[in-house]
Amino acid sequence: MNWKTTFFTELRRFFSNPAVVFTVFGGVIIYSLLYPLPYDHQLPRELNVAIVDHDDSQQSRAFTRMLDATPQLRVKEMLGQESEASQRLASRDIEGVIVIPQHFYRDLLLGKSPVVSVGGDASFFLVYGTIAEGAVAAGSTLGAQVKVTKAMMHDTPQPLAEKQYTPFSLNMVPVFNPTVGYGDYVVPGVFMLILQQTLLIAAGMLQAGSQENSKRSLFARTTLLFAIYSVMSMYYLGGSLSLNDVNRLAEPLSLAIIMVPFLLATIGAGTLLGSAIKRPEIITLTVLLSSMPLLFSSGFVWPVSALPDWLHWLAQLSPSTATIQATIQLNQMGATLQSQQGFILQLWTLALIYLGVSFTLMKKHKR
Repeated sequence: MNWKTTFFTELRRFFSNPAVVFTVFGGVIIYSLLYPLPYDHQLPRELNVAIVDHDDSQQSRAFTRMLDATPQLRVKEMLGQESEASQRLASRDIEGVIVIPQHFYRDLLLGKSPVVSVGGDASFFLVYGTIAEGAVAAGSTLGAQVKVTKAMMHDTPQPLAEKQYTPFSLNMVPVFNPTVGYGDYVVPGVFMLILQQTLLIAAGMLQAGSQENSKRSLFARTTLLFAIYSVMSMYYLGGSLSLNDVNRLAEPLSLAIIMVPFLLATIGAGTLLGSAIKRPEIITLTVLLSSMPLLFSSGFVWPVSALPDWLHWLAQLSPSTATIQATIQLNQMGATLQSQQGFILQLWTLALIYLGVSFTLMKKHKR
């Protein structure tokens, strides 16, 4: 059997396997459309909160209006007691509750700091953090107004009173994530993991179902998968990120230098997986179960410094770990290709090891 016949044989095997075709084309495309969808608004805004006002004073009502005016919160209803909020929180009618204490106005006039209680479901950390952020913003604004007003009552001009309260102005300029949104933060890294996991499944299933285990068939299969996933990589790193308004800073050539060893290493790892596990459904289950550990050990969702050393070094065996770091630094942070030499060397090392072992096993099997 010559090289041309071997390649077309592998091509037929690929397209005659519905599970592989759906994983490669359906999985990659569907994930690219569905995964960013929940993060379309980037950050939660206008969250429904209930107010429990025990003071019922002019200043507490002004504070309630300030809460409603923040972009984070929307005051949906007023409650008489904190206990009334429990059922509404459980039924998702509201996302949080803010309790204004008794003597709120009096404490402000006396220069004391009243304690405003904020409650919410902390299992949704973005929602809870946004509610707390809105409450702090409104509280800071109200506190500033009270202090400036008191200074003006002592014959201090308003401009001077404002400067005394805020001697410096804060100009926050976010870098690398201009929208400060969750989608821009998580989508680029997860896309690389999706590419790896679907490619692992495809390479593993093709290897497990192969009747002819030879170096020639492995070379043809590697070429086929590499060609298909080169197109998928361009889609994920280019068109899909643009479709989701994620900033892109890297040159295509720089990304290609990262993706070539990444794809080769992943195909080699998938081939080894298919050689060790002969049942396609077990391959799929194994790869899927490894997705979350790989995501959290890759160093962009959870900081590397907070990982156990053994887990961090174990994660380096996965091509996605170096690829996620390299592509994010190149494409989202504007790093230079020279600064990624360590990741490039790591990926080529993994590619040579995984493919080298795969071809060695094919040679021994043929003998």
